[in-house]
Amino acid sequence: MVSEMAVTMAVTMAVTMAVTMAVTISSAAQAAPALPRDFLQLGEEDRVAALAPIFTPSPFEDAKLDSPEEQSIMAGAAVAPDRLRGYIRVHPPKGMCVRIERVTQESDPDAARPTLKICKPENVSFKLGDMDEFSELTWLVRMNNEDQGTRVSWRLPHRVAFVVPYNVKIPAESNPVYIRSCTASRSEDMSRGVFVKTFGGEKWFIRFPPKDYVVDPGPDVLLDTGNQPLDKDGFGYRELFRRTKIREAREARRAEKSGVKKPAKKPEDKLGEKSGLKQPKRGAKLVPTPTPVPKGPFQPTDFAWKISRFNTFFMNASNFMPGGAVTPGMKGECRYTFETNGAEYPEGGLIECHGADRYAYLYLPLNCLSDKTFRAERVEPPKKPEPTPEPTPTPKPQ
Repeated sequence: MVSEMAVTMAVTMAVTMAVTMAVTISSAAQAAPALPRDFLQLGEEDRVAALAPIFTPSPFEDAKLDSPEEQSIMAGAAVAPDRLRGYIRVHPPKGMCVRIERVTQESDPDAARPTLKICKPENVSFKLGDMDEFSELTWLVRMNNEDQGTRVSWRLPHRVAFVVPYNVKIPAESNPVYIRSCTASRSEDMSRGVFVKTFGGEKWFIRFPPKDYVVDPGPDVLLDTGNQPLDKDGFGYRELFRRTKIREAREARRAEKSGVKKPAKKPEDKLGEKSGLKQPKRGAKLVPTPTPVPKGPFQPTDFAWKISRFNTFFMNASNFMPGGAVTPGMKGECRYTFETNGAEYPEGGLIECHGADRYAYLYLPLNCLSDKTFRAERVEPPKKPEPTPEPTPTPKPQ
């Protein structure tokens, strides 16, 4: 009997030691590898690659939120969309500590959170409100006091829209609306639509025309050094503005050297000097200057388009239906584009509306527009007739 108990105790101790060793080995495996000795001399991309094993998920993977429904249940009430949380596991290298500054998108300086010092594996939280307009979450990571910091970013599968309601007075800032999901559909009769769900519980439907009508890019802008049209990638326009500023500064210097004086101010424009105007009598009741009347709600013409005109399509603003249906023939306009696959943009498309239902302004990025089968026939804008050249005058006889 004693021998059986001894055997049982020995087996139990052996199993316990094996489990302890396994846990130790697994925790050691989780530790991030040591950084290169020349880490501080590396470029930004190489530093991000060296820091990637420290984080789970890696910066090359998408970060995800915890279940919003579970967060609402645990909070006992509905959680504001920008307060929804997720977590990233940090595994510091052995013998080192990681300092993390969580970059926030909130304009309030009091909302900035203190820098974290992580010396052992730990979960670090982030908020949906930290996500920028490119759907990226960014941390500034420092490994020691000499490190100036490396910007490490994760992409989230969600998007953030910016809207201005109609009942807001000028001036006002746009409000963020966090998009939970979007679904693009195309039926057999070639009708197209997008269903959008927000974290606030709203459901929007966007109907697309049967064809993609290209926005007229407008007349070609010419540089002052030739008659060739600009490349429509934006650089030519920036170059034109730069040269215009240089030309204005050059003309101002020439005018100053030539001795051209600025026009003198009129006597009534000089404050504190005597003029021909009658001064108010002593004791007279001065009438205050009337306060300017504030402007009304936003109008579609109060906004400049954020989406470029080039390689962009347009449709009537009545196609944006936040309540399921709107009155057709609205005066507003929407533009949309599918070409947003650059390094700074997440995969998908963009929609911008001026004068849509409920909103004077709407800027909506959608990842569900990345499917190329959703696109329709491209219809170019009608070409403007070329001007008829003036006839060459007949030369006079000698």
